[in-house]
Amino acid sequence: WSAMARIVREVDEQKVQDYKEDIDTILVFAGLFSAVMTAFLIESYQALIQDPSDVMIALMQQMVMQTQSYTFNSGFLNSTTPLNLQRPPFTPTINAVRVNVLWFASLVLSLISASFGILVKQWLREYLAGEYTSPQARLRVRHFRNPGLSDWKVFEIAGILPLLLQLSLALFLVGLCFFTAEVHNSVGHTTLPLVAGWAFLLIAASVAPVLSPRCPYKTTLLKSIMR
Repeated sequence: WSAMARIVREVDEQKVQDYKEDIDTILVFAGLFSAVMTAFLIESYQALIQDPSDVMIALMQQMVMQTQSYTFNSGFLNSTTPLNLQRPPFTPTINAVRVNVLWFASLVLSLISASFGILVKQWLREYLAGEYTSPQARLRVRHFRNPGLSDWKVFEIAGILPLLLQLSLALFLVGLCFFTAEVHNSVGHTTLPLVAGWAFLLIAASVAPVLSPRCPYKTTLLKSIMR
């Protein structure tokens, strides 16, 4: 019983350790990516609100026009240009809305993947946790807990996390294409082919294992689907 319990324990620990290492990588990347994403959002969200300085400049221009229109009429100084304090409602550009929607969605997906990554690590740690008085007790607990990992799709959830992070990155890159195209056409024309090349290689690497069983480009989620 002791040898069997030890072997089963080593197999479980190795499998759980592999997933934990993947999740640690996801957490590090999600943290760095979210920090970069926040820096871009600080710049881009300002396009969704009206700049107070623009309002002040418009009012000052109108005051200058009114001052220049002063004329003497019957001994009185009158202005022929009325002061209009009502400004048309501010409407952000379609491109600004598009970029911010993509980038905020990207940030949310990145944080969601990090949140579930922390949860999965806790679930896996709980799977291995416990104090046992005998090898038989350890095997009984393992026999009780192990089906729960499959029934509740714990490893499948862990396999989806990299997909969420890739989707988050894709949304950011698409938004970056729109953003750079608005900044300058040359920058946009440089960014778009690079992003398109990345998307093509990513899709090709994801589909290749389905076309060729010997292809080593397999992911955890893909292996679960191909079984």
